[in-house]
Amino acid sequence: MSGGIRALTMPKYGLTMTEGKVAKWSTSVGDKLSKGDEIADIETDKITNAMEAPVAGLLRRQVADEGTTLPVGALIGVIADADVPDEEIDAFVADFTPEEVD
Repeated sequence: MSGGIRALTMPKYGLTMTEGKVAKWSTSVGDKLSKGDEIADIETDKITNAMEAPVAGLLRRQVADEGTTLPVGALIGVIADADVPDEEIDAFVADFTPEEVD
């Protein structure tokens, strides 16, 4: 995690999954999250699954709008502490490079 910033990326829910759609955000920007809280519904060609917060913090950005389809590993949101400046989050989003997901 970079300076209290954590990327929320499109999860991989099956061996053949290559992309998913943000069907619905369950949380809003500014919401306080605990690890395991449901944050969004991710839809694939086979299922719709609830994505859970990987860490506690504040939802600071929803990078992907509802209805957006993105490849596995793409940035969909950002969790960060309240004291992280918006400029750092903007830079994190601008510089984000997806990791290769097997």
